[in-house]
Amino acid sequence: MMRALADLLAAHLAEPFPGSVEKGAIYGEVDAVMVDADIYGWAMQDPLRGADRQLLRKTTGELRRSLQAFPVDARPYYERLLQIAQAAGSR
Repeated sequence: MMRALADLLAAHLAEPFPGSVEKGAIYGEVDAVMVDADIYGWAMQDPLRGADRQLLRKTTGELRRSLQAFPVDARPYYERLLQIAQAAGSR
């Protein structure tokens, strides 16, 4: 696993889920909890398999388009999740 990805994953795990985000709610195109779990799970795969790589790309696009639907204080949490997705997809 790339060091930068490992650092991002560690930082993500250390931060609590944003309290302003309603668990199970849909923000834009994504479920707030499932997008987190899915991207984290794909990031843990090494190597990332073909079908999962495609799903990661699709989900990353959905999250990117949905970022503005999240409460302002929760956006840094999901922005880091986008960084995780980018790092995982580039290996």
